[in-house]
Formats: sequence, C-alpha cells, structure tokens
Amino acid sequence: MKTALLLSSLLVGASSFAVVPATPARRTALAAFIPEEDMTVDQLEIKKISDKWSEIRHLSREEAEAQLEGDWLEAYNRFYKKYDEDMERMTEIVASLQKSIEPPKVQKKSKGQKRRDAWARVQALQAARAAAAVN
Repeated sequence: MKTALLLSSLLVGASSFAVVPATPARRTALAAFIPEEDMTVDQLEIKKISDKWSEIRHLSREEAEAQLEGDWLEAYNRFYKKYDEDMERMTEIVASLQKSIEPPKVQKKSKGQKRRDAWARVQALQAARAAAAVN
C-alpha cells in the first residue's frame, strides 16, 4: 500500500512538469468561406460586392474621384466622412484624457523664491497688524 502511494505520488510529481502539447490552430466553420460552386445567387452577389469594396476602400481620395462614379463614389465618401468624424472625436477624447493622465507639472520653487514668498507673507502680516492697530 505504501509502495503504491509512493509510486503514484512520484507519477503525479513527474507529470506536473510535463510539456503540454500545443494544439494546432484550426479554422472554424465561422471563419471559413463557402466554395463558390456551393454558393447561392445571393451569396455570389454579396461576395462580388465585398470584393469590389475591398478594392475601393484602399483608394486615395483623388483616385476615388477619378475612378468611381454613382453609388460606389457615394458609398466611398460616406464611409470616409464617417471615418474622419470618428477619428476627430477620438482625438478630442484622447486630448481630454491626456490632461487627466498626465497633469501639467508645476516647477519646484527655488530656495530664493521660497525666501521671497516668506518675506512677502511677513510684510503682509505686518501691514495687516498696522492697519488693525490704526482702527
């Protein structure tokens, strides 16, 4: 009994340091494309539009004005108008957060400045006492 307990504890101890085998990354059904021969007419139309948009959205604004027309140009302009608005909004948010993350630093007072401030306090106190004595 003691021998079995000793051997099982040795086995558990040795297996706790074993290398875990890595599982290969598999494509799930959600990430895979349906072969074109299996697609319906609607799916083929969607794929055609998706491929066209993938080409269009990487054009510069000048290229888009020159090459595109009609609905594609409107979609391009609408997309980048929204993109620019979102980027502007994000830069405003970052600017406001930057102030709270890194507040402006106040320079330390020098020894002479501390002495001048102390002397000004003494003078103000004496002036207040003199004004109070007169009244």
